[in-house]
Amino acid sequence: MARSDRRVQYTKKVIQEAVLDLLKKKTIDEMSIKEICELADINRGTFYLHYSQPRDVLKEIEENFVKEHFQHFDNYWKNERDINDLTRVYRCIIENKELCSILMGENGDPQFARMLQEFAKTQIIDEWQKEFPTHTKEHLDFLYDFVITGSMSLLLRWIQDDRGICADAFAKRLERLGHYSLIAAGEF
Repeated sequence: MARSDRRVQYTKKVIQEAVLDLLKKKTIDEMSIKEICELADINRGTFYLHYSQPRDVLKEIEENFVKEHFQHFDNYWKNERDINDLTRVYRCIIENKELCSILMGENGDPQFARMLQEFAKTQIIDEWQKEFPTHTKEHLDFLYDFVITGSMSLLLRWIQDDRGICADAFAKRLERLGHYSLIAAGEF
């Protein structure tokens, strides 16, 4: 049984690596199962034992990444925005730089970026509401979209070229930008 599990894990790993390699050149919708199988050195039947289509492979890669790494982001909000938890998120991202660059890059799945943006939206807006009770939920929702899309853009640029900014400094900068945006938003 354990031997069979290792085979399944290995097979899924080579399929996922093939998809990630192809994502460097094309979108998930542009790749074929034939290309994936050739790159993974498996036959189509083996692919279909584990997945129905290339998008299923990508979805599993994304879900595994979030499940393995994004508890730090959740901890950030549960622990009264402890900057160390946010730093852990960015360290995790930089440790998985190539994967994150592929998933969030131009050929990545836009749904993944949206899922990340929505990950803690309600919780974040609720926290902001406590800190800035004069802002309406609608105002904070608008502000959240502004801050998170800017943060995601900066995050992708940081992954692709960190410009010597460590995860600690990056986390502090983004947190300050978000906080200053909240303060400035009270003026409009």
